[in-house]
Amino acid sequence: MFSYDLTVRFSDCDPMGHVNNAVYYSFFEEARADVFKLFNPNLTIHTWNVIVASTRCDYLQEAVYAQELTVLTWIGKIGRSSFEVEHAIHDKKGNWIARGEGTLLGYDFETKKSIPLTDEKRALLTEHQFPPEGVPSFRE
Repeated sequence: MFSYDLTVRFSDCDPMGHVNNAVYYSFFEEARADVFKLFNPNLTIHTWNVIVASTRCDYLQEAVYAQELTVLTWIGKIGRSSFEVEHAIHDKKGNWIARGEGTLLGYDFETKKSIPLTDEKRALLTEHQFPPEGVPSFRE
């Protein structure tokens, strides 16, 4: 599991005074950098071989300006060419703020087609399949 700490910026908030719903996807994107490094250790665009195919977010509690948050990221289900990246955001008091998920896909940008995950990549992903204790489930 990976951990990414952030402080909510003024620009992350909307006129209602809380973090705008679209900003949570940016929080998840920043936290996914550690997963991207499993595929591209130097984050070199010229050798990029993974894309985001879909994303999801459940909003559990408001976050506000200057609040300190932690995004926890781990790997869910691993398929032939794709895998799930799961996220949970909590505050310093341990309150769950949001729950997210993204499906990533091994991808060849030259052929514009998905590519199977190698055994090496599967092993790296498997090392990070442990979710945090007490993480909320997704809403059905």
